[in-house]
Amino acid sequence: MFTNLFSFSQKDSTRSQNFKVKTVVIDPGHGGHDPGCLGSSSKEKHVCLGIALKLGKLIKTHCPDVKVIYTREKDEFIKLHERANIANKNKADLFISIHANSAENKSAYGTETYVMGTKYTDRNLELSKRENSVILMEKDYEKNYGGYDPNSPMTNILMGLYQQEYLQSSINFANKVEHQFSSRNNRHSRGVRQRVLLVMYRTTMPSVLIEVGFLSNSKNQALLKEQLGQAETAGAIFRAFVEYKREMEGVSSSEIISEEAKLFAGWDSTLINVLNIKMNQDKVIELQKKVELSKDSVAKVVQTYKTEEAKKESEKRNPKNNEVLFRVQITSSSKKIPLNSRKFKDVKDVFEYKTGDVFKYAVGNCVTQEEAIELQKKVRQTSFSDAFVVAFYKGERVSVKKAKELIAQGKQ
Repeated sequence: MFTNLFSFSQKDSTRSQNFKVKTVVIDPGHGGHDPGCLGSSSKEKHVCLGIALKLGKLIKTHCPDVKVIYTREKDEFIKLHERANIANKNKADLFISIHANSAENKSAYGTETYVMGTKYTDRNLELSKRENSVILMEKDYEKNYGGYDPNSPMTNILMGLYQQEYLQSSINFANKVEHQFSSRNNRHSRGVRQRVLLVMYRTTMPSVLIEVGFLSNSKNQALLKEQLGQAETAGAIFRAFVEYKREMEGVSSSEIISEEAKLFAGWDSTLINVLNIKMNQDKVIELQKKVELSKDSVAKVVQTYKTEEAKKESEKRNPKNNEVLFRVQITSSSKKIPLNSRKFKDVKDVFEYKTGDVFKYAVGNCVTQEEAIELQKKVRQTSFSDAFVVAFYKGERVSVKKAKELIAQGKQ
């Protein structure tokens, strides 16, 4: 039991330029028949997977020299010792396990990051028991964990000594994670703590377990179950990873600051584009009322999303990008009518075209007839009660029938 437990030597956490963080293993906690902590409307296994996949995507996109490996990419049960085996087998340089917390006290909230160690309180011991009790779901757990008893304080202490070789590097990264949560994401950080966690037992690299918040707390849960909240959480961990990676590779503090400024310029757009966040605006507003997201970013994220969506919509409806368009004609006149005339006060974005000597006025740039019909209904509720749908091909007026034929031919 616990063989070779003390055959280690403390390594300095400062590396040289010869060292590279080449592989990171990201471990979404729980999964499959093990749901983890349960919130009133969430499960830990789903929250962890969402954040883990977003974190991995950020690393793959912005650190292409780093290989990202997940212990799971779907809702499945992976034994704790197998998660460590995945990291060891792939010779990972960093192991990141993502979890969510729970407490009987519903007011408990915030983030905390754990490393494998022996300095822990009674509360930490109870948390160790809870996380490690997952092994009881494994039929052969006594064989896989050398007779480990999750309820024994002594075995917890002995196993806590196992990862001392990587303790300082683990603490270094853990501190950076909590700093990002508190300083950049305006989250309440409960700090870096040590406890015995079987998911990190036998990992042969710096390892951390990040508790991203309490699902038992209504505000934390509201944040973590939403795509935007998960993205910000992943973003904070990613920032910490970038800083840790460069520091371990021997890059000076001033160079790291300079690189971060370049990398995180336009960060709000990065979260949207890289993570492909789909946000329902009503839902975002509702979320903002429930939880305090990052003071310096959530408003920008929402505004960036709105701006980019408006831009996409504008490009989509630009006649240059669509050969066939439908509009709603509202009136015509033998004399030119200024587009800012009060006559058009009840409609927006009036379009003028001319047929012979007659000036005609329409609204909308609809890519389908159905969309134009819906617009027509709205326009007819204004002073233009006899408005009707017209069609254009390459800027020239055509019949609606002809427009539909062109769409069928793939001219859209």
